[in-house]
Amino acid sequence: MQPDGETLLTIALTIFATLVAVFIVANFKTPEKEPHHKVEHLFGVQDPQLRREMGILLGPAILPGNQIVALQNGDEIFPAMLAAIRSAQCTITFETFVYWSGSVGEEFAVALIERAQSGIRVHVMLDWVGTSKMPAELVARMKHAGIEVVRYHAIRWYNLGKLNNRTHRKVLVIDGTLGFTGGVGIADEWLGVARQSG
Repeated sequence: MQPDGETLLTIALTIFATLVAVFIVANFKTPEKEPHHKVEHLFGVQDPQLRREMGILLGPAILPGNQIVALQNGDEIFPAMLAAIRSAQCTITFETFVYWSGSVGEEFAVALIERAQSGIRVHVMLDWVGTSKMPAELVARMKHAGIEVVRYHAIRWYNLGKLNNRTHRKVLVIDGTLGFTGGVGIADEWLGVARQSG
């Protein structure tokens, strides 16, 4: 006896609902287990052994002669980064989570484009979500100037559950010798001195 149309429709809907449920569970389950052990602190931050351990852990040894300067807010950070970009002689490697339209984004693009047109190798890596407010025209201008621009971790229907699995990295390296990192995005919202007006 052949199943009637109503039975076939019920079977098809059941299969479809099962596939949707499997998709949802696969995308929204927690990918990592919660750690259940406490990490013991073997060395203090001033202990010379900590430097040796970190050098081994990170790969290249930590070398003396380096210095760190803490920059606060956009009024200190952006001028220093732009001056470094404009001084580049060989390479600029730039990765950011946030790059939006506005005066800051435009100023960075102009500086990067100028260096690329001067023969400097410029590599820019942009997060797909964090740069959603970045005009496509700005990316096109950069590419036209010879900048290698890559937007990574695009949103796909099959990885919606991992939408926010992003590194949020913000790194600028000039000629392999000068580096910037921190929490600032390339956007007008980081201008000024934090909560102070003006």
